[in-house]
Amino acid sequence: MVDKMSELKISYRVKEQKIVGILHVPDKKTGSGIILAHGITVNKDEDGAFINLARELSKNGYTVLRFDFRGHGESDLKSKDFTITTGLEDLAASVNFMRDSGISKMGLLGASFSGGTSSVFAGKNPNAVNCLTLWNPLIDYNEVFNPRLPWAVKNFTLENFKLLQTQGYFELGEKRFIVGKKLFEEMKKVQPWQYFEKIDCPTLIAHGNKDSYVSYQNALRYSSLLKALNKFETIENAEHGFHKPWEQRRAIELTVNWFNRWLK
Repeated sequence: MVDKMSELKISYRVKEQKIVGILHVPDKKTGSGIILAHGITVNKDEDGAFINLARELSKNGYTVLRFDFRGHGESDLKSKDFTITTGLEDLAASVNFMRDSGISKMGLLGASFSGGTSSVFAGKNPNAVNCLTLWNPLIDYNEVFNPRLPWAVKNFTLENFKLLQTQGYFELGEKRFIVGKKLFEEMKKVQPWQYFEKIDCPTLIAHGNKDSYVSYQNALRYSSLLKALNKFETIENAEHGFHKPWEQRRAIELTVNWFNRWLK
């Protein structure tokens, strides 16, 4: 039975806009905290994976924050105004919130699109986090502009890119998430993998080798650029998002072990 009193709905602000999150507070605190950054089109639950992960991390003594990026879930901003820049601002605000809550050591986990954003953030802010984990990270935006993966082929079509030019947005994925032109303009200028050499904290990448959304081979190749202590873990036959119970259990096990190694 989960103690619901240990899961607190909270909010904080960026540029007068509200970010909504859930703070998981353990019975016995270690003094360390972990921020969970979800992918694009989803929210702080990450289709349930972040709920399970946050509860497991909390059992290990961590204060865990899972939040909605602006443009997602319960947070302010229209989704078409979500960009890499707003994502970086939200991560900075989340780190500050945790610091103000008394967290001394900080871990960050970025999933999918936010794996890239978290990489840029850690590279730009070397003292912000003590440990990093990336789940199926999108770290090469050329995958979008030169689609080779089934999900990219389905969504990043010439028709949709024409819509970006004519109406300034298009609908992405089954959830029909509205993405705007500015996001794609930024993606032409930023490459998360280029920040790997600037990341100075221990970094774990967990990636399924049957991922049809984000390239497993790209993540494996670019992981060699990480100069800090790092580990690449292949989750055999796993798809994007770790939705199957056995995929999720393995991803959570690897993540908890990694944070326990570096944050306790």
